[in-house]
Amino acid sequence: MKFVTNVEKWKLRNRRLPIAGIAGKSTKVGDMAEYVVGKIDDIPEGKGIAVEAGRRTIAVFRAGGKLYAIANRCPHKGASLCEGEVVVEDGIIRCPWHHWNWQLGDGKLEADPRQALRTYEVAVEGDDVVIRV
Repeated sequence: MKFVTNVEKWKLRNRRLPIAGIAGKSTKVGDMAEYVVGKIDDIPEGKGIAVEAGRRTIAVFRAGGKLYAIANRCPHKGASLCEGEVVVEDGIIRCPWHHWNWQLGDGKLEADPRQALRTYEVAVEGDDVVIRV
């Protein structure tokens, strides 16, 4: 999987894989599904990629040496958040269309913490990045 900045180009290039991951690997752990969404080196520091996990499109970011996974769609007007600016020192992703700032750690909107995006657990197993949905 290569670094992705544009979800639409990524989907065309990868022919909309039914499950995210290098080989479409998915496992079930309790009530949660795990998806291998790439290698740790696929996500550069201060950037994000969009991945498919089942029927969800999730943005995975690497900021401050940590990995974060949030819903990729900004609820304001539907922008792809993986295309936004990562402000590493503040731990936020800035929506590329209207500059709404979402906290990477908990998904809350900086201006109104009552609003939040769905967040997902991220783990690293070896050099694989795994999302639990």
